[in-house]
Amino acid sequence: MPPAHHSRPQVLYVEDHPVNVQLMQALFAQLPSLELTIATNGEDGYQAAVKRPPALLLLDLNLPDCHGTELLKRLRGQPVLSSVPAIAVTAADVQQLQETTFLEVWQKPLDIPSILKRLDQLLLGRSSSFFAEAPWGMKSKPMAALSAFAR
Repeated sequence: MPPAHHSRPQVLYVEDHPVNVQLMQALFAQLPSLELTIATNGEDGYQAAVKRPPALLLLDLNLPDCHGTELLKRLRGQPVLSSVPAIAVTAADVQQLQETTFLEVWQKPLDIPSILKRLDQLLLGRSSSFFAEAPWGMKSKPMAALSAFAR
């Protein structure tokens, strides 16, 4: 049986901007059944994901040491991470994501109520119909109706 601290689904957020990290930490404080792990660059994110594969990847695109799409390709090269759902969290142009395996895009500034609902659906199983409609590896899709915070 795994240790108690590993019983909650883990989300790995790779983001270098401190304000965005604080926002995500505050958001996850509202979902105590999920565990948030932070990495501030692509290499640390890669190492954290390999060491302990998360249930969900949240990747900023403009990281200090690589682009988020490059990190995602590298993560997909690890069999244990090949099917972990990944979401781009970015203020960048998302046209370049059409040929990636990002499940969807959360555009900054973030829409907190929509993200809370989405995390609930993705990781806490409150909407099982989602899995039938959106298999992992689908093309990116922007979320609708976005509101405030850091870029």
